Amino acid sequence: MKIKVTVKRGKEVKIYKVPFRLKMRVLDALLYIQENQEPDLAFRWNCGEGICGSCAAEVNGKAVLMCKEEVKENTKGITIEPLSVFPVIKDLVTDPSDVYKKLDKLKPYYTGAEQEKRFYKIFDKEIKETQEMRKCINCFICYDSCHVIRNHPDLKFTGPMNIVKAVAFDKHPKEKTGRAGLLEKEGLWNCNVTRCCTQNCPQKIKITENAIIWSKERSHDMKKGEE
Repeated sequence: MKIKVTVKRGKEVKIYKVPFRLKMRVLDALLYIQENQEPDLAFRWNCGEGICGSCAAEVNGKAVLMCKEEVKENTKGITIEPLSVFPVIKDLVTDPSDVYKKLDKLKPYYTGAEQEKRFYKIFDKEIKETQEMRKCINCFICYDSCHVIRNHPDLKFTGPMNIVKAVAFDKHPKEKTGRAGLLEKEGLWNCNVTRCCTQNCPQKIKITENAIIWSKERSHDMKKGEE
């Protein structure tokens, strides 16, 4: 039995036939095409275990990790496209550099910690609070799923992934200043909490509840303290 695999390659859409096998993943289908039909087909992958985050793409209209997305036996076919919010370099390979440019504005490092040369006591509760945010694998699925990023590119918004990165620092006991003010300047309030990012995160990070809403609360508290 063969399945139909449709791949968007730039302006061209190509259709391939790939032998089906049980427990087959979308990444397996692409590897078969590359090895047997189109050796110049370009896509990113590394671990194949859902840990590195590099093989994210849109499969049947939804952003997923291709190495974790199973091809069902009764499928009528699959359509694979690059993440739609980024410029395409080639085939399924995109350029996410805009995300990192936005991240730079959030000071992705501990602020103020260098002044204190002392031994830090870090407790289990504190570790658990920041640990969830550090599960992020930079797959950009939350970024691609965000309807603000997708539908309102004119709005200033740093994106859910960058908020997760900022909160990972802010929840750490070594952090001295916090980033609520910086996040507000980078469009924090443009998120209207539809939970697109949380629903699609392969690491099950509660981005909306534990990062975005958490940051909004701190932004509100900061403003209240200034009154």
